[in-house]
Amino acid sequence: MFVKMLFAVFATLVAVLAALVAVLIMRGVRKNLGKVEKERVATENNPMFSLAAYHGVIQQLREQEKELQKLRQHDRERASATENISEAVLSNLTSGVVFFDRPGIVRQVNAAAKSILGYASPFGFHIRDLFRGVQEVRWSDGEISSSSAPFVAEMERTIREGAPFQRVEADYVGPQGEKRVLGIGASAVRAKSGEILGVSCLIADLTEIAELSRQMRLRENLASLGEMSAGIAHEFKNSLATISGYAQMLVRDPSGEDTQTFAAKIASETQSLARIVTQFLDFARPHAMARQTVNLNAVLQDCAREAGVDLQLPDAPLTDIHGDSVLLRQAFANLLRNSAEAGRNGSPVTVAVSGSRLADKLQLSLADNGGGIAADDLGKIFIPFFTTKSTGTGLGLALVQRIISEHGGTITVSSDSSGTVFSMTLPVAESAPEPRKM
Repeated sequence: MFVKMLFAVFATLVAVLAALVAVLIMRGVRKNLGKVEKERVATENNPMFSLAAYHGVIQQLREQEKELQKLRQHDRERASATENISEAVLSNLTSGVVFFDRPGIVRQVNAAAKSILGYASPFGFHIRDLFRGVQEVRWSDGEISSSSAPFVAEMERTIREGAPFQRVEADYVGPQGEKRVLGIGASAVRAKSGEILGVSCLIADLTEIAELSRQMRLRENLASLGEMSAGIAHEFKNSLATISGYAQMLVRDPSGEDTQTFAAKIASETQSLARIVTQFLDFARPHAMARQTVNLNAVLQDCAREAGVDLQLPDAPLTDIHGDSVLLRQAFANLLRNSAEAGRNGSPVTVAVSGSRLADKLQLSLADNGGGIAADDLGKIFIPFFTTKSTGTGLGLALVQRIISEHGGTITVSSDSSGTVFSMTLPVAESAPEPRKM
């Protein structure tokens, strides 16, 4: 009993002591919290602390401003270097560069453009003012304009629509009367957003090149004339030698048995000379064209039968041609006859025909399996009176080229030991249908 009472007293003392300790701890925590709060309030109310914080912020802003200034300075230096490089490149270009804005006004021009066009300061010029000295424009597709108006219109279209500009060659007269030949190209200039800012025009002075080209063409023409003259002289010399020989025989024996034979030979050679002269005149004088729709398949088949070649036409009929049927028949007859004469050891010749339409032109090829044309002769076969045959005047292929050219077409040739290919373009008939797109 006593023990139980002692234990109860002890438990009560422990509980009282624990409560007292808890009260002391709570008082200490409150005291510390109050001290911290007082220090915080005192710090916030301290003007020296606020000033220090303000100066710290200012210092950080100044550091950031210095960093920004360094970045701006770096950007300015880089932009200046890029501008200097661009200016140096433009200044040292031998070709002229002109930039026109959206209204077509000159906003930038390099020294070469000023020199080529003959203007000291063309800033503010409109396209039509800057190129008013253009007298003739030769477009890359073969078209020729006799004034600058189509050229200016095409430049303005490039500015409006960003359309590709066709490079041209133009005869130009400068403000001081100087004559030049210019090569002019242009392209739209776009911003990063795709908006058209204007057009950049590249101008090259082709005057010296054009003169060299003219001199080369003159030399080539003189060489061709020499070849042609040599051919004519050869034909005339042979015929005159024959006539002279038979005439001398007649003088020696005016009443002999062979008198009629000699006279017939003289007459024959005289006719041969007349034929040569007639063929040359036919080649030299312009032809009166009677254009109509020509069935190319039928013409080729007729000419192949006459020449005796095996003609292999494509499965699909060739497009009808707009031209003179008589002249075209003459051209194809000459080509197929040449193929027939190129047969190896008398073997039959096959001519494979292929054709494809491109816009308003027919691209046509005639490929034979003959003996081919020697590489040295390939560049001369269209020269009048040039021939590698023992007989003939050498006007056949020259006449073919003339007829194709008069139809607005072109003709080229390639050849090797496996045969010869004549490739040409001819105008299609207006009523000919366009090929279907697969």
